[in-house]
Amino acid sequence: MSRQESANTKAALVLSLTVALCITFSLFVANFGGASNKEDFPTEVELMGMNGNNQQTTMLEKVVWHPLRPEHRDFFPDSLWLYAGPETYLYGHGQELGDLKSVIRKGHYETKVMTFNSLEVAPLRSVCWDKSAHVILFPPFSQYPDLHAIARTDLKQYVSTGNSLVFLGGFATIGLMNDIFGFRLSAEVYQAGPYYQNPRYAPNTVFEYMPSRLGEVGSIYGVKVASLPPDAKSYYDTLGDSVVWSVRYNFGMITYVGNDMAEAFEMEGWRKIMRAALSV
Repeated sequence: MSRQESANTKAALVLSLTVALCITFSLFVANFGGASNKEDFPTEVELMGMNGNNQQTTMLEKVVWHPLRPEHRDFFPDSLWLYAGPETYLYGHGQELGDLKSVIRKGHYETKVMTFNSLEVAPLRSVCWDKSAHVILFPPFSQYPDLHAIARTDLKQYVSTGNSLVFLGGFATIGLMNDIFGFRLSAEVYQAGPYYQNPRYAPNTVFEYMPSRLGEVGSIYGVKVASLPPDAKSYYDTLGDSVVWSVRYNFGMITYVGNDMAEAFEMEGWRKIMRAALSV
């Protein structure tokens, strides 16, 4: 074959490939070009089905984002879970438990506050698998809870799929969050209040409508701002000590409110903050 014939053959091959790519792109645009939002495009699962490969469908479906809660100031969950086990001050104290439930439901009396008393694998899993509630509230721990590795995985999976975990202040709480999620939170032993709303992160969130500052009422356990996870947002802090912050964990949210709320009836500002945290 001469050099001229070889060059002509290569040119013809390049032209054929170009035409094939153009046809493929035109077919894709014809099928999916009219999509108006993200959900109109094919997911990985659907594309696998087009190729005749339906394996691992369950695993891939988990990455599709479906919001569980609206994002506006008036939203509050219809139901939530509250832990009241033996490691907390609520266990065996009906009055304190009733008071906290009343504070949670103030202005939202239709909300159902359900309680569970064990962090063993089976009862915790039943809570995490309850599709009717998308929030779990953990009060401060008077002693460090013994949490099985499977239970920790269930909590991570729960928040990863779009749910919320809210933790109230305490040294044991901070340690538990580090152990479950791999954070490196450093507790602030004491930082005098008041604690001011952070103008950088509070706007355009539910905390924007909360008090501009929080008083030093009750027992408060702050976290050093420098030790917060990457992408965490501190909503209330003072002198490097954050008392209200949150961080997105995959599709869900983890929120920390640094007050133990043991004197909830006497701290209106903090009560509003806790309710706001439950609606994040």
